[in-house]
Amino acid sequence: SQYEPVSDEDGPHVKIINSKQFIVHSIRGYLQLKVVHFVMNLHTLPRTFYLTRHGQSEYNLLGKIGGDSGLSEKGVEYAKRLAKFATENIAKQSVQDQVNFKSDDSMRSSMTGSVTDQTQQNGQQHKIHPCRLWTSTMRRTKETAQFFPHESFCHTWDNGDVGEWVQFRPMARRNLDELYAGVCDGMTYKEIEETFPEEFKRRQDDKLAYRYPRGESYMDV
Repeated sequence: SQYEPVSDEDGPHVKIINSKQFIVHSIRGYLQLKVVHFVMNLHTLPRTFYLTRHGQSEYNLLGKIGGDSGLSEKGVEYAKRLAKFATENIAKQSVQDQVNFKSDDSMRSSMTGSVTDQTQQNGQQHKIHPCRLWTSTMRRTKETAQFFPHESFCHTWDNGDVGEWVQFRPMARRNLDELYAGVCDGMTYKEIEETFPEEFKRRQDDKLAYRYPRGESYMDV
């Protein structure tokens, strides 16, 4: 078989060159635009995601679900330790580690680009890697992220562009919000069992598909 390039006469198409350059031709309509948006946002290089729950909230202490309460004292302590862990273990990589795993250097540089900012810690040189910080829009998650530092440094992107990067810049995303419990929001499971016994049983029978009255199910989110 032989590769044949796509020309304008072949109709609507998207050319992807080295996952960096996109040539879009004659794209029209909702479905075609969705496909273009999808392929332009694909990441062909490895990324590491770290997931964590929010720190203990005041509602957690009371056994209540949902709501928008702040953190408890233990939740604040967790938030401080989380920020320290992320700053020291996620955002920094030992230069010596990069030498030890030299075979992976090309993959690492493609993933993160070149970072000009370097630090010294315990006599060892570290390279700072750009990190993103996403939370839901709920108060408890924003407070969990409140102790993350937001230092700025110069970063070189995969395509060679150079720009300023704000480390751990917080971004609240509504699609990360907890499932909405509808009329049961702010209640304990004991209160739900006593007030809505039939709803409580339905949830016990099928937690995945169960939808709270005027609320959501796991299938919805």
